[in-house]
Amino acid sequence: MNTSAPEANDVFSLSDHLLAERLQFVKEIGFGNWGSVWLCRPKSSSSPNKHKDVEVAVKLVHRSKTSTTAARVRSLWNEMKIVRSFKADPHPSIIPFHSFIITPSYALITMAYLPTLVPVEVSEPRAKEWFRSLLGGVHFLHERGVVHNDIKPANILLSHKNIPVLVDFGFAEKYDLSSPKAFHSNLTYGTPEYLSPERARGLPHDTRKSDIWSLGVTFFEILVGRTPFEHEEGEQFASKADLEKYWGRTMRGKWVGAYTIPRPVEKLLKRMIVPNADLRCTAKQAMADVYWQIAGAVPDKLVHSES
Repeated sequence: MNTSAPEANDVFSLSDHLLAERLQFVKEIGFGNWGSVWLCRPKSSSSPNKHKDVEVAVKLVHRSKTSTTAARVRSLWNEMKIVRSFKADPHPSIIPFHSFIITPSYALITMAYLPTLVPVEVSEPRAKEWFRSLLGGVHFLHERGVVHNDIKPANILLSHKNIPVLVDFGFAEKYDLSSPKAFHSNLTYGTPEYLSPERARGLPHDTRKSDIWSLGVTFFEILVGRTPFEHEEGEQFASKADLEKYWGRTMRGKWVGAYTIPRPVEKLLKRMIVPNADLRCTAKQAMADVYWQIAGAVPDKLVHSES
């Protein structure tokens, strides 16, 4: 593999035997069509992981001669390059990258291990600093030409300092900021319940605005326990017809079901979860919202029961 990219000292080509000598695969902690995620521990001082005394998360793809596998390895390499580009200028809400390792049988990324998934149905005072940090992280990405493309609670972990960290950059894209086509796409990938209306329909769109939609839906779910377009927690959208019904709700922009959240945060979320992307705020605009100037708990609660 060509490792001529900058900072190539964190990219390693090893034999399968050397990988087994240097990393202990403790347990599988996640999986999908793309591969799996493992909790690992370095086994020797010669481990390519520079953080030798701590557990690491490893995103792993099995290599074979199929075109599907080759595409997965390319995707992992792209993910590595994006996350690695922040090493010299990190953000506390973006997952730190450690190393990329290629062997005859595997391709893998090692990253910080964060065992705690962000909880949902939490109080607004508890969640407010999480929101501030995540919004700052997304603004950080967009300023550097990167969109995440799959923001959701399942991709947010908490650090030992209780800082929310955005993970899984498998769908992320990096754009040339000087290009007139920067941030323009008509692709529809992502998690269905968090897709913006324009992305769900495959329309040309600004991918930054889709990130903001997904982030707003995520904030709502952290507070309420479901997305604003689910009538109840656990409502299933297993079929195409169910998803079309869900996306119809997103296009109308009318939140459904009962929820209780403070009015100022609801106003911010209404700016982020706007069906018309031209009217949707940017990360920078959301960071300047009056909500952040309000100290402490907000007594003016807003209770909705919509159908």
